Amino acid sequence: MIRSTLIWLVLMMTPSLAHNKSLSFSDWLWQDTSISVSFTVTLRDATLLPDVATATSIDEALATHLTQHIELQQLDKNCLLSRPYQRAPAHGDYIKMVASYQCFDSAAPLKLRNHAFFNLARSHVHFARLRLAAQSLETSQEFLFTATQRQHMIARNEQGQLVSQSDLGDTLSHYFKLGLQHILTGVDHLAFVLCLLLLAQNRRQLFILITGFTLGHSLTLGLAALGFIAPNSVFVEAMIGGSIALVASEYILARQNAMTKVAMLSVIVLFVLSGISVIRGGEIALTGWAGLMLFCLCYGLRIRSSADASQLAPIMTFGFGLFHGFGFAGLLSDIGLPQGQVIGGLIGFNLGVEVGQILFIVPVLLAARYLAPRLPQGKLSWADATASGLTCFGVFLFVQRTLF
Repeated sequence: MIRSTLIWLVLMMTPSLAHNKSLSFSDWLWQDTSISVSFTVTLRDATLLPDVATATSIDEALATHLTQHIELQQLDKNCLLSRPYQRAPAHGDYIKMVASYQCFDSAAPLKLRNHAFFNLARSHVHFARLRLAAQSLETSQEFLFTATQRQHMIARNEQGQLVSQSDLGDTLSHYFKLGLQHILTGVDHLAFVLCLLLLAQNRRQLFILITGFTLGHSLTLGLAALGFIAPNSVFVEAMIGGSIALVASEYILARQNAMTKVAMLSVIVLFVLSGISVIRGGEIALTGWAGLMLFCLCYGLRIRSSADASQLAPIMTFGFGLFHGFGFAGLLSDIGLPQGQVIGGLIGFNLGVEVGQILFIVPVLLAARYLAPRLPQGKLSWADATASGLTCFGVFLFVQRTLF
């Protein structure tokens, strides 16, 4: 019953509404040793430039920014800016700058580095279109630049087309660091891992729980990042908070055989929250709320003791790992995966997440082993106090993410 309900919760999620991204575009024309470029960005993003306040115009600020943050290299030497960036006509709320570079060889590979706007907006995405002078627009090649993929090595293949020669090692390194940073700064994900440390009764069970969580979030991270599944981001973030509250409270309630009563109370609370959400125009559908209520009821009826909780813990950990994987994928959907190195970027990010988990788990276990015998023993143990705090934190996240 629990397993089928979890599957239903995953399947009933609807795609989330697209949100506005920070975008820019460039067109490059390679003719012999001369390379011309037109760079287009929204006026809104251009006003974020730190030099806007001191420059005489937004044109000057943007020209300075592009000169400093776009770099062409060929034969290990920087190409010269033969014509400085100047404003050109653009449509709507966009601003366009044009310039020319002088390189050294008509056929040698070209290294293009783009650091423009990524330090101002982490989710900024840049689309570059390159073509040779002899090619038409239909045969041009497009390259994607993101905060973690700021460089492309561009060369001609045997058919005379421009292609990217991305380095797998650099891709793995960039996305590994991104995954490591994401997990170590993701308080909600670390809180759930801490719940697993409380729930595990021994090292073997801890290994099983962590493995189940890893398998779950690795699966959905890959599916979502590759575009096979587009979940409702509000529902996913709410479920991450709910997973913390459920697992942390279960640590206390299962011992007291109170899961059934609390589950029924939770159904009533969820019913009230669903009504408030509908009135406020929330993004979670009624089917989502109905699924949550059914899950709470089924789970509360199934868990009658600590033994039941321990038996179902691996399945529950895997199930909640699926939602955390969707949460991890949210960052990748914002910045994108490197063109031509999608699998490498995905592997690097996932490895970074796993290493980050280990870097969190080991110090916590060592600290608990050292401090537990030295903490004062009262009616409320340090583990129960931690579980109570995590329960409150999870409930707060759930309410905040569903209603606000």
